[in-house]
Amino acid sequence: MQKIILKSIYNFLLKYNFRYPLIWFVCFILTQKTYSQQLYYPLTTDYFNFINYEQNIINFPADSTNFNLFFEKYKNLIKNGDGKLDIIHIGGSHIQADVYTNIMREQLQDFYPGLNGGRGLIFPYNIAKSNNPQNYIVKYTGKWDYCKNVLKKDCIYGLTGYQIFTNDSLSTIEIFSSKKHRNYEFNKIKIFHNLTDSGKYEINIKVDSVNAKKIEFPEFGYTEFYLGKYLNILKLTITKKDTSINPFRLYGIYLDTDDPGIVYNSVGVNGASIPSFLKCSLLTNNLAVIKPDMVILSLGTNDAYGLKFNPEEYKNNYDTLIQRILSVNKNTAILITVPNDDYYKKRYPNKNTELQEKVIYELATKYNAGIWNLYKIMGGFNSSQKWYLNKLMRSDRIHFTSKGYILKGQLFFNAFLNSYNNFIDKDFNLLKNESKLKSD
Repeated sequence: MQKIILKSIYNFLLKYNFRYPLIWFVCFILTQKTYSQQLYYPLTTDYFNFINYEQNIINFPADSTNFNLFFEKYKNLIKNGDGKLDIIHIGGSHIQADVYTNIMREQLQDFYPGLNGGRGLIFPYNIAKSNNPQNYIVKYTGKWDYCKNVLKKDCIYGLTGYQIFTNDSLSTIEIFSSKKHRNYEFNKIKIFHNLTDSGKYEINIKVDSVNAKKIEFPEFGYTEFYLGKYLNILKLTITKKDTSINPFRLYGIYLDTDDPGIVYNSVGVNGASIPSFLKCSLLTNNLAVIKPDMVILSLGTNDAYGLKFNPEEYKNNYDTLIQRILSVNKNTAILITVPNDDYYKKRYPNKNTELQEKVIYELATKYNAGIWNLYKIMGGFNSSQKWYLNKLMRSDRIHFTSKGYILKGQLFFNAFLNSYNNFIDKDFNLLKNESKLKSD
């Protein structure tokens, strides 16, 4: 933090052509001292001798231009306190549980004052008979059914990979933060649903003493509510207007705010592979609404679970998914995480992860993406056994324990922060060179 503050002072002095040479000199000396100490304040993590902490970085096999754009926005957000950064993290059960992703969310929002941009995209997983993240609670009435993209059902999916639907005359959904976690407020709500049947159902937000302004966006498949005040509890009602047999279908809810800051959206489906998300026909529509600055892809464990893994098929599927994401915005920063080391049927170390690692480096080179190589960080092949013996992984050697997910989140945040620190270093050195040329 000290580095960033001092560099901000340096930028200010550079802007005004060093009108105050004594202050500039002191600032420059302090900044050089800070540089030598390399103070970027990483999170303190437990030490295990089998973890390759030196590998805990974001690699760029090719060009990092899109990440530079992202970090430039991040720097502007810290420096000027305006703007918004949306990050979407897509994956399987590791992401749906929202443990290590919630650590990323809170650490990014706490890194500097005023970076809490809101909760973002959520889904009422428990209505779909699945595990809900522990940081928010869902209550509901009415009879609901569900689809998810890992099932062989002919359903429509959006970015969340889930759908819940009801044909009841009146249904309700209530969502609020868990007392043990951060309480997010919002004053705008986007409801992703089947707008083609909007005349058959009426959706409303219950807000005491305030009339919420409702606007429908049929081309993008969502209804937005503008509230007259900030709330921390969502009360959604769905009322059937006719005798149609077509149900109301909900694909996701985005809790928005006018506040600047960072929004970290986690999108996970238990058991999901890359083809699961290729089935999501509304994925690009949802991305066009959210407009993510960065998309993090943590897919592959379920693709490579078994004896018949085809690296070329895996590569083609991943390539298609990345193309769809970039078709919405070619400047989106893409970060791919290499899957963790795991076991097959609790008995056999999975050799397919090394094949996935090779594919991911090829795709990162093609699309100028970043890589967080969790496989190497863990210790490589069969390292999940050591994580299990140290109570960081469950007995399946696929999923982590709570302690393991927390460590994973801390490592991921440190890698991100280190990458941003490197960007600041380059930016600062460029400013120094420019000032030297001016003085010459």
